Amino acid sequence: MKSRYLLSIFYLLTGVLALALAPYYASAGMQAFEDTGSVSNSVYYMGMILGFTAVVLVLAKMRKNLLKFIFYALLAVTYFYAFLPFLGILSAIPSLILLAALVKSRHWIVVNISAILVGAAITAIFGISMEPLPVIVLLVALAVYDYIAVYKTGHMVTLADSVSEMNIPVVFIIPGKERDAVMGVGDAVMPNILAVSALTFNGCIYQAALTFAAGYIGLLILLRMVEKKKGAHPGLPILNSLAIAGFLAGLLLCK
Repeated sequence: MKSRYLLSIFYLLTGVLALALAPYYASAGMQAFEDTGSVSNSVYYMGMILGFTAVVLVLAKMRKNLLKFIFYALLAVTYFYAFLPFLGILSAIPSLILLAALVKSRHWIVVNISAILVGAAITAIFGISMEPLPVIVLLVALAVYDYIAVYKTGHMVTLADSVSEMNIPVVFIIPGKERDAVMGVGDAVMPNILAVSALTFNGCIYQAALTFAAGYIGLLILLRMVEKKKGAHPGLPILNSLAIAGFLAGLLLCK
């Protein structure tokens, strides 16, 4: 098995953990938006992504130490919320332990474990915060953006290279002899938000499973494409499209 295909395991772990965490987060009232059916949530989410990307690109060139501090602060908050429904205020303890392990070692295994936890928490929180329609709007917009950011402007490649050098868990990494195999955590998060949303708001496990499985098939297609044609390729156009197709197919099973 080529190292890049190990990345698919991280996708599976992130999605399964997110689906498992979602009911607990929903019970704890951890929705990010009050009006879960509003499409404006998609616009807000997209705006956050664009704004944060711009900040990262600027700081990656000028103030990498500041960028690291911002990432670590955000990670600490995400860790805390990941454990919050289970440990309450004591969530600070495992959060600080994980953060200390990441800062001290920066080993690729520690980075990947952290990325799975962060990705699953974000997926679950936003999956319970948006109904399927706003999620689909978001996935379409992000697919278009990812295509432009990789093939046209190229700034997403620059972003991935910058953060992978810092061993910050916004990418999954498999070390390689010539070049590391890298996949953005967002590639595991975005399509699986729809799977969590389907489970939360439609209450149909079959639809959630089809959405999740279709996104995974999209990832395998993407990895095969990377194998045949070297270089960076946008993941979300394929992943999001198949996840949406899986969701629509699931409608037939949930009537």
